[in-house]
Amino acid sequence: MKYIGRTRELDLLEERYVSNRFEFGYLYGQRRIGKTSLLEMFKNNRKALMFYATDSDDIDIRDDFSRFFYKQAGISYQGSFSNWYSFFEAISDYFKNENGLFVIDEYPSIILTRDGKRKKTDFLSSLQKAIDNMFIHQNFMLILTGSNVSFLETEINDSKAPLYQRNTFSLLLKKFEWDEALEFLSDIKNDIDKAKILALMNTFPYYLSLVNQQKSFDENLDDLFYKETATFTDDPSKIITSNVVASGLYASIIKNISNGKNTLNTLCEALNTDTSKMSKYLKELLRDNIIKKRVNFNSNRNAKYEICDPMLNFYYRFIRENSEYIKTGYGQMIKKEQTIQINDFINHAFEYECLTYLEYLNKHNELNTFYMDFGNCTIDNSELNRSIELDIVATRKDFLLVGECKFSKNKKSISEVNDMYEDTSISVFNHYKEREYYLFSASGFDETLINNKNKNMNLIDLKTMFYNIHKDE
Repeated sequence: MKYIGRTRELDLLEERYVSNRFEFGYLYGQRRIGKTSLLEMFKNNRKALMFYATDSDDIDIRDDFSRFFYKQAGISYQGSFSNWYSFFEAISDYFKNENGLFVIDEYPSIILTRDGKRKKTDFLSSLQKAIDNMFIHQNFMLILTGSNVSFLETEINDSKAPLYQRNTFSLLLKKFEWDEALEFLSDIKNDIDKAKILALMNTFPYYLSLVNQQKSFDENLDDLFYKETATFTDDPSKIITSNVVASGLYASIIKNISNGKNTLNTLCEALNTDTSKMSKYLKELLRDNIIKKRVNFNSNRNAKYEICDPMLNFYYRFIRENSEYIKTGYGQMIKKEQTIQINDFINHAFEYECLTYLEYLNKHNELNTFYMDFGNCTIDNSELNRSIELDIVATRKDFLLVGECKFSKNKKSISEVNDMYEDTSISVFNHYKEREYYLFSASGFDETLINNKNKNMNLIDLKTMFYNIHKDE
């Protein structure tokens, strides 16, 4: 199977690999973002040892590593290493002065239990000693990977951590770039189906890999959620992008956010929890990139929390409480009952899809300026004697970007453009002299609008999003 995407990440790893010195890096990112696949690709045709840490006791993990090492080294099994330092001595002797790759995948499992408590292990102190006494004089590459983003970032930045400042690089692996996702879905010929899939999955590689590109969006939705043997109904842990959202108050918070209770006050009220406790839990979800904080334009008040992963959002919104019924054959009845709500969900998720597209343009300098952040805007009781809602707003110095995203069946008309101009005519926008507007439509635009659009108005239909994009040489 052809490996798609991650060229930037592979180039960064290659640059370190050929540095002619010992390199030690962290590769981290949420579960199923593609860390292992990236390293499997990178280790091709290299002298490599890649160990997979499981959620086991320290002795069991060390025994597993010992058996794997002897097998890979072509040495008859000589018993488990008595401690981690003796294991690292064997690694040092294996690579000697050669270049190579030494990976420990899901390294936090060696250090932490499932509930976040520290295990009794000499792993970190032994690795620190091995780096200082042996590895630093060699020429191979050590990579530790992990899905516990908050733990890894603490390890990297905490001056009291045993490995502090010993790493030579760190790489946070995120979802696919826009063009990589499109390449992955290149066999889907129906643009509406492609748009719905991207609205539901965004550019997360694991989800995209599950799409049957010969089937419609509706058929894929059945395979993923509504059949008795559906991928995520049968084993919902596959969709959980972090261990913390599987149960307890974390799961309750996610469920409530998915159902529209997405401010600090509404969450506290729904879960009968005080603000200090709720803030602590929300902070953890933010650190693990499970949720994001959407701050309203020109105001930090009434911030809303959104689930970063639309599939996780969909699961908690429509599937979690119905999973047992779906498994017993009621999936199609439940899906039919949810049809209107599912359509509304996709319509709203299309906004996130458009935002992903704009962020891609932003990275490739195809906007009027480089914007640091994208938000939205709701202004009640405006100077226009009505409320104003703008889907996407970004500002920098004298520059303003405004985006509106519509997934309706009707072509967009000039009246919607005029509404965008009028919405940004109020005083809060006055000092932004350089403006660009983006009107997204899944159904296209009528001729009157096309023939009368201003130069600062960008009309973006699905063909523009899917086939007229920047590609690096």
